[in-house]
Amino acid sequence: MNNYILTSIILSSCLLITAFVYGISSKQIRSNKIFKWYIIYLGFILGIEFISKFSIYILESETTQFLYPFYVTGEFFILISLFLIELKATKKWQIITRLIACYIFIETTTLWFMNNDSTTGYAKIISHLTIICLAAIFLIKNFKELEKDNPLSIIYTTLFLYYGVSLFLFLLMNQLTEINISIWIINNILSSILYGSSIYTFYKLNKW
Repeated sequence: MNNYILTSIILSSCLLITAFVYGISSKQIRSNKIFKWYIIYLGFILGIEFISKFSIYILESETTQFLYPFYVTGEFFILISLFLIELKATKKWQIITRLIACYIFIETTTLWFMNNDSTTGYAKIISHLTIICLAAIFLIKNFKELEKDNPLSIIYTTLFLYYGVSLFLFLLMNQLTEINISIWIINNILSSILYGSSIYTFYKLNKW
């Protein structure tokens, strides 16, 4: 394996584990409803990464396509639920979120069974665009709060950056397969920035 991608994987994984452990070990962070959902998000991503690595390196599985429907649906539902709480959305939007999550799961699962490739549909594009739009709405709506050093601003900014660039890289990957390794390195670096920002945010919240 390319040393650069291996290093980026290790860095991203270590920061993810550190962010999750830091968040779940702090009562102050766990008691915050919004941060509680974010910790769930980190735990979910950590679980997916663990199962993925276990399947590849221990079970020597040639593919982890079976995880994709759960991964895309889970990250969408958890993050959108987090955003809706922050934006004080009505129950109508919660119902819409569940319906979209069901569509994402059904589409990716169907593609997995039919084509053995869950990534060829529109699920990830819909998921990422929704996350990007809600993150942008939050940042614009709370611009004055950001100027007051709101600790949440770092997480929402890095989420916007990560999913914005990640969507672009996902679309690019389908066009330029020969440079997929470089794309994965960039994706891991973005993940590292997100998890590193999470650790910093948790630290700041504990100081408040």
